[in-house]
Amino acid sequence: MKKLYVASVTPFDKEERINEAALRMLWERNLSEGASGFFIGGSSGECFLLTREERVRSFELASEYKDRGDIFAHVGAISTEEAVFYAKEAVKAGIENIAATPPIYFGFSEKEIAGYYYDIAEAAGRPVLYYNIPSSTHKDLDVNHPEVKALLKSGAINSIKHTNLNLLQMDRIRSVNPKIQCFGGFESCMVAFLAFGCEGFIGSSFNFMLPQFKHLLNLFQEGKLEEARILQTKCNNILDVLLKNGLCANLKYILSAQGIPVGEVRKPFMPLTQDRAAEMDQVLSEYLEIR
Repeated sequence: MKKLYVASVTPFDKEERINEAALRMLWERNLSEGASGFFIGGSSGECFLLTREERVRSFELASEYKDRGDIFAHVGAISTEEAVFYAKEAVKAGIENIAATPPIYFGFSEKEIAGYYYDIAEAAGRPVLYYNIPSSTHKDLDVNHPEVKALLKSGAINSIKHTNLNLLQMDRIRSVNPKIQCFGGFESCMVAFLAFGCEGFIGSSFNFMLPQFKHLLNLFQEGKLEEARILQTKCNNILDVLLKNGLCANLKYILSAQGIPVGEVRKPFMPLTQDRAAEMDQVLSEYLEIR
């Protein structure tokens, strides 16, 4: 059964503290719409703009829902020490699934990155989801590199969040280790990812578009491929504007307009201008209710 996980935002109140009530409100809505669970503290959650205490608190809040869905705690950091700390805190909170981007900025070697994942897996006492998002980390996953192959075969990695349009790479990852589960991270290409056999999706737009993508998944599974493709295009009309004008700012604008007080994005992100908000409103009014 294919699963759809919401890459959750981090709501803030006017004092820029985590708005726990808004987060619970959002999660309750997501679950009522059929979410399989949540990916906590990822890109949509403004992960690297959160303090250490905020990231840990996010894990604690999400753990309240661990009996109602699968929870993934993103623990990625630049230093291994910090990532290991987050992994231990997530496990302490009762979260089963640990995810991590590779360490960024310094151009670490494949051997150094592999060591980072081995250390996280050892500290957590379980394998890790490799968050593959080269557009943000600027680190491609070289499946042909000996250190990468060894990592993928080692048991330290059990799954991939493949936020990458290179579907051949996803196929090659599974050719190295067929047991690795692959979750799509670009819902704009859901039909293609499903055709390549991904196990499910972890999506930012699921915060407000989960019903549309759940319907798309159902159409695909029913063999109604042309209908699925048409719905994909309609959803992508929204995603084009969502991404063009700032993912996190748009997500928070939309959710706030829907009555969930998620607050503003954290600086250096900037809130939407009036023109960009109007553009988002226009495309939502045209396509959001289409099934």
